[in-house]
Amino acid sequence: MGKDKYKVRNWQDYNRGLKKRGEISLWLNKEVLAGWEDNEKGSNRGRPCVYSDLAIETCLTIRKVFNLALRQCEGFLVALFRSLKIDLPVPDYTVLCRRASQLRLNIKSLGTSSKAIDLIVDSTGLKVQGEGEWKVRKHGAAKHRTWMKLHLGLDAASQQIMFSKLTTNAVTDEQAVEELPTVIAGSIKSFTGDGAYDKTTVRKMLHTARIKQIIPPQKNAVINKSGKAFLRSRNKAIADIKLQSRKDWKIAVNYHRRSLAETAMFRYKTVIGANLQARSLINQKVEAIISCNILNKMLQLIKPQSYKVK
Repeated sequence: MGKDKYKVRNWQDYNRGLKKRGEISLWLNKEVLAGWEDNEKGSNRGRPCVYSDLAIETCLTIRKVFNLALRQCEGFLVALFRSLKIDLPVPDYTVLCRRASQLRLNIKSLGTSSKAIDLIVDSTGLKVQGEGEWKVRKHGAAKHRTWMKLHLGLDAASQQIMFSKLTTNAVTDEQAVEELPTVIAGSIKSFTGDGAYDKTTVRKMLHTARIKQIIPPQKNAVINKSGKAFLRSRNKAIADIKLQSRKDWKIAVNYHRRSLAETAMFRYKTVIGANLQARSLINQKVEAIISCNILNKMLQLIKPQSYKVK
């Protein structure tokens, strides 16, 4: 049995939207320009900041959109301000690097409803340093290859990224979502994840927050007879799978929409890239949040409306 085939219903609009994502038409609104310089008098000792957090975030966002190094980002902004006749200073690359670690950013999900959402979670690896795949296969690795782990949670309806967490590769999937209900603004109706989230800590967290669990139990899982409330959903899934089949259970609970998370990971690596530019962990976390906000903004331009071909 082959894979299901889909066609895009709004291809003309989707095609125009994809082109618009690559248009180099930049402008800075009045709010950004008015808040470019830091006019707040802090209580900390030392030299006050010249640039606001908004200015630093704007510069780092432009850097990620055009995949620039910090020095090239500085030159790009100098040329942009010159062409737009904006009489404002531009932060140099050392300021951008230092101030990035001080930013406290959140995910900006655009166009989502205020209703409870169906959350889909997954994780992927982002490379920090190391040679390419061909070089390693041909000549071996000359230096240690390191990578970080990006955990994403998106709204199934809008496909907007609602949750983002960058960790080291030593952090497991269940550890990354332990504080999920307190991180996402608004309520979560259901949680869909693969078997990596079939852990006691995740089940307890979801049960306490009254979130529906759509997590496949392990293939050799047995019904737990301890009577613990947070395991009821898991026990029911095990019983339903035994009555029908794992495939039928996934169809019944709409588990296959988890592929939207895999699509989001593919979108991230295609648009943003599979590498992290920053070197320190705190700057990498800021970089990941900025990247997710860029993807959310791009998704607002156009989203394909697909349908299954019978």
